Amino acid sequence: MLTSAMPLAQRAAEALTAVTVPVPEPAPAFWALPDLSFWWAPREGDEVAGIGIAAEVRGRGADRFAEVRRRGAELLARVNVIDPPEAPPLLPRLYGGFAFAPGAADAEPWTEFGDAWFVLPRALLRRQEGRTWLTLIGRAPASGHAERACERLLAEAGAAARLPAIRAVHQLAPAEWRARVDEVRALIAARECEKIVVARRTEVELAAPLDPAALLARLDGRHRHCFRFAFRRGAALFAGASPERLVALAGHRVETEAMAGSIAPSGGARALLESRKDRGEQAVVTRAIERALAPLCSSLELAPSPEVRALRHVMHLCTPVRGRLDRRRHLLEVAAALHPTPAVGGEPTGCALEWIAAREAPRGWYAGAVGWFDREGDGELAVALRSGLVAGERAWVWAGAGIVAESDPDAEYAETGDKQRAFLDALGGAR
Repeated sequence: MLTSAMPLAQRAAEALTAVTVPVPEPAPAFWALPDLSFWWAPREGDEVAGIGIAAEVRGRGADRFAEVRRRGAELLARVNVIDPPEAPPLLPRLYGGFAFAPGAADAEPWTEFGDAWFVLPRALLRRQEGRTWLTLIGRAPASGHAERACERLLAEAGAAARLPAIRAVHQLAPAEWRARVDEVRALIAARECEKIVVARRTEVELAAPLDPAALLARLDGRHRHCFRFAFRRGAALFAGASPERLVALAGHRVETEAMAGSIAPSGGARALLESRKDRGEQAVVTRAIERALAPLCSSLELAPSPEVRALRHVMHLCTPVRGRLDRRRHLLEVAAALHPTPAVGGEPTGCALEWIAAREAPRGWYAGAVGWFDREGDGELAVALRSGLVAGERAWVWAGAGIVAESDPDAEYAETGDKQRAFLDALGGAR
């Protein structure tokens, strides 16, 4: 296995070298790699997977974005890249994510993940320019070491095993859900808030421990138009297929999207576009994103009207947002200004976060952000939606709905069920 037992403090203090070799075709499925630390397959761009851990950075509390940015820059500055002439250039990146809110991952089953965690893998597999490449990262790896590691990788990568049977599914009672929605609507009627995203958690009992490759294979095959991702900490795996980008940054160019308002595919795109309730909910998110980005940008362009984003189990209203930053900024600086948008929190943010913390089970990384950044400060983060956590023979699945004045509790309950199907079906809920 491509693991490292070097203590974290020592790993972070020493220079690291990245050596790349080509991988013979056919390359293994990325989600089937042994000792997988992360898997990232964006809507557009290169699929990557990390094996083991060469170094990692953490952040905690209200300053977690800034802390990870600072520590990540220090770590990435110590990586020396050795690319073969035929390989596409490698700019070292850290992959990981953030909890929904500080402290949201302090309780089980989230304790291994924490407020923020990003990793530099011991080995990185990437598809780029039509070929697959393996990069070995360590104190002094040589090309020969990387080639032998590639041989072991090809030998150890396995196929997805059969998913275990689901023994039981424990849902939040509809009556309790209705009470929560009615409470939020009362707050809205009293003008204490405009919107709160209420989430519910479903717990699944499996007949046997789950092979992560089986889960990830189904997420990958069924949700190609989403950000597919997985992050492993100890025995726990957080994975999902999110339709929503939080932010992408390349130089001065920044992109995000306002996604809110949902309907089952059977309801039709026209009904969604003509829904006063859904258009209003989506407008709240659009205004908040514009308000957050405007101070950071010299120009900002929002689509004049939302489009419909059609997914396997649900349709969403979405407004693309593009801008040019007023100066060079780091991805995490922009992310800190945006997160949490009213698409996952509410409006105003403070009121929504206070209500969520008091009423819901800890969200952990659900509705947080996952993705990557490089040493130039560029990168991409997705909102960690349509996701769940698996540990041993148990899994936890989340989904939320934006509650506004016109929300119907039963319709919102059904909507969260549609959203949870993305992960539940990947667990084997639909054979």
